[in-house]
Parts: sequence; C-alpha cells; structure tokens
Amino acid sequence: MQTSVTARGRIYFLPNRSIGAACILCLIALLALTLTACNSAEDSPQPQAAPFATPETLPTLPVRNTRQAVQRVQASELTATPTRAATRSAESTTQGARATAVSGRLPSGYVQASSAPLLDAPGGAIQRSLPAGTRVGILDREGGWLHVRFLADQDEEPTTGWMQLSQLVVFGDLDKLSADTAPTPIEVTPTPGSTELIESESTITALVLPRRLNLRAGPGTDTRVIGSLSSGEEVYLLGRTENSTWLEIATGQSEQGWVAARYLETSADIESLPITGVASTIVPAAQSASAEGKIVFQTRNGGDIYIIGANGTGLRRLTRGFDPALSPDGKQVAFTRWDEPRGLWLIDADGTGERHLHTANKPRSPTWTPDGSAIVFERSTGTINCISTPFGCRSREELRDSFGGQDCIDTPFGRFCISDFPAVTRSLGGLLRYNLGDGSVRDLPTGNDASSPSHDPSSDRVVFLEREGLAFTRSSGNEPPQPLVKLSTLGPAIYSPDGQFLYTTRRSGDHWDIWRHNADGSGEFALTAPPGIRDAPVHSVAPTLSPDGKTILFSTNRRGSWELWQMNTDGSRARPFAPAALSGIEIKYDFANERMADWGR
Repeated sequence: MQTSVTARGRIYFLPNRSIGAACILCLIALLALTLTACNSAEDSPQPQAAPFATPETLPTLPVRNTRQAVQRVQASELTATPTRAATRSAESTTQGARATAVSGRLPSGYVQASSAPLLDAPGGAIQRSLPAGTRVGILDREGGWLHVRFLADQDEEPTTGWMQLSQLVVFGDLDKLSADTAPTPIEVTPTPGSTELIESESTITALVLPRRLNLRAGPGTDTRVIGSLSSGEEVYLLGRTENSTWLEIATGQSEQGWVAARYLETSADIESLPITGVASTIVPAAQSASAEGKIVFQTRNGGDIYIIGANGTGLRRLTRGFDPALSPDGKQVAFTRWDEPRGLWLIDADGTGERHLHTANKPRSPTWTPDGSAIVFERSTGTINCISTPFGCRSREELRDSFGGQDCIDTPFGRFCISDFPAVTRSLGGLLRYNLGDGSVRDLPTGNDASSPSHDPSSDRVVFLEREGLAFTRSSGNEPPQPLVKLSTLGPAIYSPDGQFLYTTRRSGDHWDIWRHNADGSGEFALTAPPGIRDAPVHSVAPTLSPDGKTILFSTNRRGSWELWQMNTDGSRARPFAPAALSGIEIKYDFANERMADWGR
C-alpha cells in the first residue's frame, strides 16, 4: 500500500539560552505593530508557504470554464478616448451594459510588497491597499510614480490611481510611457441593433510574447503589415482560422488585425473562438533547438514516473516514487520512496534494472554529480515539537521562562499568552551524498533544515533550500555553506547547465511564479506572471532546464488543471508541452517542494 504523502517542514534553531523578558516585550510590540499595519490592508486569503503546506490542507482549485461564447467586435465598434482626463476616469455604461477597458499597448505589473497603497494622486490620499500579487495595468508614468488601472472584481468598474514604481514588478517597456503621452483604452460598444456586449466574463485576452510582433491585415504572411505589437501587451482575441494558427485580435489603440497564434500567451481555450478567417499561408515553424534529450516526470508525489522524448514521442511508464532525476548520460533515473523498502532507488531509462540503493527516512530530491559517480539527496533526521512565535520556534518551557514564569504577559499592546501561538511539528533534515562505486555515504556540511538539493552541472556546488531562503554547499570537501538569497517565500532552485544562473519559484500573494537569479543570488528577474483576469490563483512552479539551456519545462495550472509547459529562458513563448501525448495523464502539484520533472540527454 502506498504511503500517504505529507510536505516537508522547516525547523527553527533552538538556542539553549532563554530570551530575556525585555527582548520578548520588544518582539511582541513589533508583532502588534505588524498586525496593525496588516489589518489596514484589504482582507485577502494568503496560501501557506510551500514547506509547511500539505496536500490535505491546500484548497482545491476550481477549474476555469474557458469555453465561453465570444461575440466578434467590428472595427467600427472600437472607439478611442484620446484625452488624459477621460483615461483617468471610470468607464461609462452604454445602454445599460458595462463597457470593458483594457490597457492596450501598455506594460503591466503586480505588487511585490506585502501590500501597497493605491493613491488618488502622486503622494495623495490612499484609495485602498492592494495585497501582494495583485495585477494592475500601467497607464502612465511620472518619475517614480505609475498611473495604474486595477480591476478588483469582474462585476465592478475598474479603479484608477497612482502607485510607487518600487512597489511593483513590471512586465513591459516603461520607456514608452511619459507624462506627455496619454494612453488610449478601447471601449467596446454594442453592435447596432443588438443589446449584447462583450462582458469581462466572456472576454478572452492574451499577452504578446516576442519583443515585436507584426499585426497583419489578414491571416497570412503574404498580407499587409498594418502595425506592430510589443512584448507584454494585452489584446482581445476575436476569432481564429480553422486550424487555430492565426488569431484575429483587437488592441487598445483602436486597431484590429491578425497575428500568429504561437506568439501569444493565453489561459483560455482558443478553440472556443469563432472562425473568422481562412489562412493564406502557414505560420513559420518554431525553433526546435531544445527538442532533444529525454524528460522524466512524476504525476504527483509518490505517484507514477514516466519518461518521454523531448520531442513529445515515446511516452512510457517507468515506476513510481518521488522526484525523478536523469543521470548525466541519460541512461539511469534516480528517485526515492517512503514506503518499505524506503530510501534511494535507481532504474534504467528503458524501465529495467530497478534496484534499492540506500535506506533513508523520508528521502527526497535526488540530484546527480556532474560525473555521474554520486547522488546527493535530502533525508529526514527527526522531528521537533515547538510553539511557533515571531521570535522563533520555542518550547513551552522556554516561553514560560521568557514570560517570567507565567503563561501570559501584559504589554502596552495587550495581553499575550502562550496559547495564542500555534503548536507545530518541524522536521530536521540534511543532505547526504551516496557514492555509486562503493555505496559509501557522507553528510554534506549544512544546517539541520536543509532540503531540496540541486547539483550544479558544471561544478561541485549544490544549491539547497533552508529556513531563510537559498544557500549552497559543496558535494566535495568540508567548506561551510554560504547563503545566496535570503527570502522566506522562495521554493527550490536549480542551476542552468553552464552554472551561470539559478531558476527558482517565489510566492507573491496568492500565487507562485518562476524567477531567475545570477548564480551568486543577485539580479533577480521574474519570468512568469499571473494573467490579468483570473478566477483562481494561477501558479507556475517546479522549473527544469533543457540540456542546451534554452528552454524551461515547468508545471502550471494556468488552464485550470495542472499541466507541463515549456518556455524560453527569458520567459517568452510559453506553451503546453506535448499536449497530445500527455492528454490522458492527470498531473497534480501538492505544493510540497516536489520536483515534477527533469530534462536530460
């Protein structure tokens, strides 16, 4: 019988000395001030950090109904609003129906601070606070201030206001904005003789992926170029060709035309669009630089493990277990199991020769050394029960000593008791190196909260996740570990094949995205972002890179259910991976820092 899966925990170091009452008072005061500040923001449900989440406690994500009726908008129905005053006011209703506005050729972004105020003017009064992860459209820029549009709910009118640039992660080219350039949103009005109108519930939008994309008069490369679109621009999808290779779109600048479908990213099903044209030429073939090698993936933690060619052929089930990892030569797959005989396992890439290598408690995340002679993996060394507080995970006795021998303490901010803080169980863990030649093992120099190791393919560095963020150690020698990125909202990371970059996941508000860092932890850059209109959290998680370093394979629920997708390493050209071959396989991500797939030679 398969062992049930729970997520990995993290542990806080427990010093032997107690904290003085004065220090406790200061920390509790800080906690009270923090809670006060948080209460001023809008109430917004926040997911637990991945290391603490379990499959049983995560909410079920509703499936997006993307097959909605779409009414085609004629060019005469698109009217520009050229004045700045009109742009900064709420859209009016027409014949009792609400008009829908989009930002057109303008950048977008989302809140990266814990919360950020939306002001009525630069430095003005606060209209509302936007929680982390909130998506906004950027209308204009004045110095360090951005004029933005925010849609709180599909049944409400958009709100416009001003936000500080430093509080947003921006996708797009801000150099195109200036105080003298007024944005021109589009307003969709009813067709003459009809009372129907495209509402936000049935509107399908998409984001432009390339830096520059031609807008054509018809569905073919032999038609006239009538304009161009920029990366990050949001457009309406109006129709398609029969084979869905060309899409008819409308922009925010009263333009309507055709673009190649593969250069747009959308969470909707484009097959639901009406057929509004016939393609005169085919879309140029996409580059296939990364269509070589093999990919192993798991359906879920402890579930089935499959192998498939990077070109989408040769799908085959191998076994079951956790976190499959291909050997550098592509001939073997390492994985782990929690049921007996638990530990580190190996199987040949052709599905033969499955064998148990080493017994370990709750092992996870095997990763190969570059020469294929050893495997580094995580395993649990025990657990500890403690009480989670803002100043560390403490035993009840330690807290009582800090409270002067009492269960409660009175402060200028109110009365705090030990029972106010949750009792939790934290896992102790470390990294182990297993040598395939002689079966010997060695503990790597890390703290006792190390998890999710990933070996640098170009050196002996091993990046891993700890309580405070990302750090690295070495698979040879006894050098102490070094911190890389101190941020508690990070997930596991992997190195690029040349060792120059780290790709990781990061929680922003209610969702997870994929980010890139330099190998030393600097130069953070967001590669994914949630769509502007969504009815559930949209996540992009668990990245792995192609052997040539040009493509990222990752897991996402952007179309309602979990799928494997791929994109370029700059975040462009996001598209499903082998949708036909994987159509009958159900994939689930449990937010337990799992490695869903590995791409090798």
